[in-house]
Amino acid sequence: MKNKRAIKLFTLMFSLCSLLLSHFAISSELNGRQIAVNVDQVNTSTDSQRKASMLIQRGSQKLIRKMKMWDKKISDEETRSLIQFDEPVDVKNTRYLSWVYDAVDKNDDLWVYFPTENLVRRISGGGKKGSFMRSDFSNEDIEQRAVDDDKHVLLKSELLNGREHYIIESIPIKEKVRGTNYSKRLIWVDKEYFLPVKTEFYNRKGDLLKTLTQGGIKKISGIWTATKLIMETPNKKTRTLMQYFDITYNVGFKESLFNQSALKR
Repeated sequence: MKNKRAIKLFTLMFSLCSLLLSHFAISSELNGRQIAVNVDQVNTSTDSQRKASMLIQRGSQKLIRKMKMWDKKISDEETRSLIQFDEPVDVKNTRYLSWVYDAVDKNDDLWVYFPTENLVRRISGGGKKGSFMRSDFSNEDIEQRAVDDDKHVLLKSELLNGREHYIIESIPIKEKVRGTNYSKRLIWVDKEYFLPVKTEFYNRKGDLLKTLTQGGIKKISGIWTATKLIMETPNKKTRTLMQYFDITYNVGFKESLFNQSALKR
């Protein structure tokens, strides 16, 4: 009898300990916004530059674009980036300039310079939903999205390619709904690197629109960096591969590089 009581007591204590440990694990888990903040803070640099190659595949058709990219944190509330196309000849010196603000009540700015017309155009509203240089990326995809442009909810944790990931659901806040083509995004975030490795984009009807996969993760100057991106649009049977190389952080660019007047330089 004593042995049976001891076994029952041990079983009860073990169950309680398991329950407490499970509760502690859940309560100590980061919430969706905290994960999004950690993702946003992975890049600790003040500025960076890189070269990129973009391969657009549409059935048997293949388009190749080569470009240079620069970005700079102007302040804790503002980041600017510049993209310049070098190849092919028909898009050479086309430039995109974006100013992204963390303030929810301030709309981000995006301009594009077309050298053949010697004209700078501001892209806003529906224009941001359009294709970026005929790729599977949209113009809004090339802008860095502020954390609080969305409400982030942690759905669960999941193994992907043998690694632990958070899955968060990011839904645009009401002030940002009109400026995006997406009703929500599901994002797989690596628990060690805090880099998104997979993102599913859903349209206004709630259907899966396209999927972004990021890989080639390297530590460059102490910063975890994804060097390969693949954006796929299943309904159109198209995909775009973006590869980054010659990545350099903390170069020390002047703010004037990211002014509108510099687009026509």
